[in-house]
Amino acid sequence: MQQGRQRARQRGAELGFTLVEMMVIVVIVGILALLGTYSVRKYVTASKTSEATEMIATIKAAEESYKDETFAYLDVTGTIDTYYPANTTPGRAKVQWGAGDATISGNWQKLGVSAASPVLFVYSCVAGASGSAPPAPGGSSSDITVGNWPATVSSPWYVVKAMADFDGDGRRTVFVGASFTGDLFGQNY
Repeated sequence: MQQGRQRARQRGAELGFTLVEMMVIVVIVGILALLGTYSVRKYVTASKTSEATEMIATIKAAEESYKDETFAYLDVTGTIDTYYPANTTPGRAKVQWGAGDATISGNWQKLGVSAASPVLFVYSCVAGASGSAPPAPGGSSSDITVGNWPATVSSPWYVVKAMADFDGDGRRTVFVGASFTGDLFGQNY
C-alpha cells in the first residue's frame, strides 16, 4: 500500500507545474499582452491621423481650384494659429464641421471644403502674395519645426495646418502642408 501511495505522488508531481514554470508562462503572457497593446495603440493612432492627411489633401485641392478661378489663394483663417472648427479638446472629442465662427465657416464654404462627418483635428489655412513670408509651421507655438521652411516665397502661397492632442497631455499631433512643397510634414504621430 505504501508503494502505491508513493507512485501516486510521483505521478501527481510529474503532471503538475513547478513555480518556475508558472512564472515563465506569466512572463511570456505579459510580453505578448504588451506587444498586443502597443500594436493596437499604433493602429488606433494611425486611423486617427488618416483624417488629417485626407483633409489636408482636400484643402490643398480646393485651394488650387480656387486659384484657377480667382488667380489667388484664399486666406481662410487669417493666421496659422486660428483653428476651425471650434474645439476645446481637439483629438479627444469630435466636432461637426460647420460649427463655430461664421466668417471662417463662410471662408471654408467659399473654398468648397467640408467634412462629411465630425472631425478630431482642427485646421487652419492661411495664404499670402508672391514675395511675402509664409508663417512658421508651428505658428506662435513650437508645435512643429521644419528645417527647410522658406523665409519668403516667390509666388502666391498657402499653408495648411492640422492639430490635435489625443491624450490631453499637451503633446500635439501636427501636420502641415503648403503650396510651395509637395511634402506633408508631421510631428508626434
